[in-house]
Amino acid sequence: MKKVCDYCNSQYDDTLEKCPNCGAPNDNVRKAVGVPTTIEQLKQWYVDHHLPPEDVTRFFIGKDIKEPKAFGIYKDDSGDFVVYKNKANGQRAVRYKGGDESYAVNELYQKLKDEIARQKADNAARRSGQGGSRAGKAINRTWNYIMYGFWTIIGLSFAAAYADVFQYAAFVAVPVILFCAWRAYKNPAYNKKNVIRNTIIAIIAAIIVSLVGALLQPANKNGYYYINGNTYYSRYDSWYAYDPNIDDWYYYGSDPYIDSGSEYTDYYEGSSSYSDDSIGTSFTDSDYYEENFSSSDSDSDWDSDSDWDSNDSWDSGGSDWDSDW
Repeated sequence: MKKVCDYCNSQYDDTLEKCPNCGAPNDNVRKAVGVPTTIEQLKQWYVDHHLPPEDVTRFFIGKDIKEPKAFGIYKDDSGDFVVYKNKANGQRAVRYKGGDESYAVNELYQKLKDEIARQKADNAARRSGQGGSRAGKAINRTWNYIMYGFWTIIGLSFAAAYADVFQYAAFVAVPVILFCAWRAYKNPAYNKKNVIRNTIIAIIAAIIVSLVGALLQPANKNGYYYINGNTYYSRYDSWYAYDPNIDDWYYYGSDPYIDSGSEYTDYYEGSSSYSDDSIGTSFTDSDYYEENFSSSDSDSDWDSDSDWDSNDSWDSGGSDWDSDW
């Protein structure tokens, strides 16, 4: 379907996040959790992402700065929100002036995110150039062990999140590791002692990941259970029940009662199938699942790329101060 832009009256696909003509946000598209919509929220976002002081980044939130080389947003005496850029020569270019605070904030917010990405890229390029001059030096053995530990932690983290998959990691990883080790051992370019050492470390890491995956398995399989005339869904040993009055699921709490001498596996129907015709919406398609699991999984780190590393430097002089935006 087409949507008419509230600001420039052009038509565009209603699935787009913003108007391709003027950049106005599409209110029909769900915004990611944490996107600032007010000046105060944008100030807090700036603080939460550990950005350098405003006189370094040259982004002034809630302030009408007159000096050259400045981006900013403020609310004027008439109640309008003004988004501006002061060029290198002191001339001001107004990006937006109007009563829509959300739109005004989004204009500066997107510009700030673009600038953060540019600054990070510049820092990465500088570090890469510095590293190139030391490329001929031997890699410190301690650094190798640090990397082993790092990737082991990453593997354990994945095992915690996907325990049902990673309990089989060793069965897949060990044969692959042994094959690669054999190829490396036969290659005269590699140090045989290092090959053996690295192979042992890799196999131990794979076994640890598998053990953690097995230990983190829930007591009951994830899926649907038909118990005493009612259908429940177990997700990592938390139980949920269906309410037909609202066509949605809710947190049930304690384990459903089952007859003595029986096991929950006796009532298991499957991870995606159930026999109860009264259920109108499956658990994973329900609003409850979307609000409590799906959205949090996908949005939790949606803007983590904007976090600023205190070891990086911000060079506002590299910004384009001659254009209007």
